[in-house]
Amino acid sequence: MYSSGDEQQNAVKVAREAIEKIEEEIKGKKYFGGENIGYLDIALGWISYWLPIWEEVGSIQIIDPLKFPAITAWITNFLSHPVIKDNLPPRDKMLVYFHSRRTALSSTFQG
Repeated sequence: MYSSGDEQQNAVKVAREAIEKIEEEIKGKKYFGGENIGYLDIALGWISYWLPIWEEVGSIQIIDPLKFPAITAWITNFLSHPVIKDNLPPRDKMLVYFHSRRTALSSTFQG
């Protein structure tokens, strides 16, 4: 999200490789623990909410729904669970925050 050019392309490649491994683990399951949210869902839950925001801010795509259908389904299931859905920070505020962080960091690295 904060990089550009070759550095960003390399970071996206590494992230996609990690996502491929996660995709294999979640295939055929609603949650990592089966039918109920478990500790691994909570540990990886940031992927479902933060990563799409980072993708938008960084103008990148890491999770392609066609390439990663199991993760895409897990994201939908995870984010629609009442315990999760009712406790997430507002998306619009997260976008504003990360856009401002990206702007601040890019001006730091440029000057």
